[in-house]
Amino acid sequence: MLRRALRANPSRREVDRGESIPAPVGGWDAVSSLADMPEDRAVVLDNWFPSTGDVRVRRGHKVHAYDMGVSVVDSLMPYHGTTSALSKLFAATNGTIYDVTTGGVASSSVTSLNNNRWQHVNFTTSGGKFLWICNGTDAPRHYNGSTWATPSLTVTTFSASEIIHVNAHKNRLWFVFKDSTVAGYLATGAVAGTITNFELGGIFSKGGHLVAMATWTMDGGDGADDKAVFISSRGQAAVYVGTDPGAAATWALEGVYELGAPIGRRCFFKVAGDLALINVDGVLPLSRALGQDRAAAPAIAITKNINNAMNEAARLYKDNFGWEIVGHAKGTMALLNVPVSPGATQHQFVMNTLTGAWCRFTGMNANCWAVFNDNLYFGGNDGFVFQADTSGIDVDEPINAIGQTAYNYLKTRGRLKQMKLLQPLITTDSNARPALGISTDFKDNATVGTPTAASTASALYDTAIYDTDVYAQENRSISDWTSVSGLGQCVSVHFRAFTGPVDAVGIWGIGNWGQADWSESVSADITLRLNGFNAVFEVGGFL
Repeated sequence: MLRRALRANPSRREVDRGESIPAPVGGWDAVSSLADMPEDRAVVLDNWFPSTGDVRVRRGHKVHAYDMGVSVVDSLMPYHGTTSALSKLFAATNGTIYDVTTGGVASSSVTSLNNNRWQHVNFTTSGGKFLWICNGTDAPRHYNGSTWATPSLTVTTFSASEIIHVNAHKNRLWFVFKDSTVAGYLATGAVAGTITNFELGGIFSKGGHLVAMATWTMDGGDGADDKAVFISSRGQAAVYVGTDPGAAATWALEGVYELGAPIGRRCFFKVAGDLALINVDGVLPLSRALGQDRAAAPAIAITKNINNAMNEAARLYKDNFGWEIVGHAKGTMALLNVPVSPGATQHQFVMNTLTGAWCRFTGMNANCWAVFNDNLYFGGNDGFVFQADTSGIDVDEPINAIGQTAYNYLKTRGRLKQMKLLQPLITTDSNARPALGISTDFKDNATVGTPTAASTASALYDTAIYDTDVYAQENRSISDWTSVSGLGQCVSVHFRAFTGPVDAVGIWGIGNWGQADWSESVSADITLRLNGFNAVFEVGGFL
């Protein structure tokens, strides 16, 4: 096209120009102004995961366990045995704790309960390995690898059923009592016995109640510098050092620090040698947050690149149950669950743990998360446990992936441009095409069509029809040009893809070659990676 334009132009004046637009591997940006956003960031990045070199449609989820009624699954609790074969995964819903380790029809383990929102910890003693759980309503329970039991606890002032949070610290189990400023602890290596109260009300000058406790492991291991961190509902964090809280010589208050109010009981998350806190100011690493003025929190938060979105979510949904962070090492991601509507709609703010780039996942309505034997699971709203980061669709629904790049001046800032063509650079195992559109000059005026469905893996070995059926292809590059129209100084590319049924024509990417016919619902993976764009445009004069 450029050559034709020059041949038709006797003066040989350049008419069309071409520039590249990078894939938004820098991730979702919800803090920068549109006019000054780095070009490798995205205004919108839903269900596209930013990897180190491209953005790719996230993987889907499938049913793992069922037959638990239709109630919300509020808790997933892994028991870590000495081997993966001896480990267990439990789910809490419908007043029952179910064994969902192997998937399929779940089997009930503990019944006649009143609350499904359990906090849990794995704890090893000389007597074995235990999963110790509590919820502030029912009597605590523990599991030893073969049976569930109710531990015998002697409690002062409170009842054992008022224990609402548990943490393992310095070979002791520590507890938080509901609606109080009192923590408690057992003897070293004990899972039952007498609980000694530990009052923190005197140091929480802003009042409120104790929400949670966590261990801050400064060196990344179980060393002498492990610190006990208690967080109040008013955002005051008390940090203690030492081993025996009953002896002043070996237990001391290091300081009380002012932070934003925590969100939810599951507000702490361990990050290597650091401890992160979900609060109204974002997700803060304690190594940087303690000792800083609260006004500096957005600049030091792990969520700083999505600060505006995080603040809005905290403002609107902080009182909803379901906030928590889960790290999925195999997928190089950390997921922050955002309960938009309890029991109905949840989103996830997702960070690439290698690059720190963010995106948002929708379509996975999760109340709780767990990593079990290196696989990622979540509890749904309707009595199902799902396995995530697997397959090419969300059970039987398409993954609707939507993105929008940062506005780009195409290296001609201040000059008017007439956009003509876009070329998406795609790596895929099908003939899928994302739908494209453009916005100019921050108007968000793009028109994006319907993505092209693909007929991948439609052929079965020994049954395929020659010259008719299609075999799967891996890592195939597609770079077709698409006509676009837009006039402005800067341009933003909108891109959208489906990984499932489109207009009832067929299913993209869920047939396994040699195993299932195309459109049969099996859990195959797909590949759709966006590496960037090329753009052709006509340049006008300076404005």
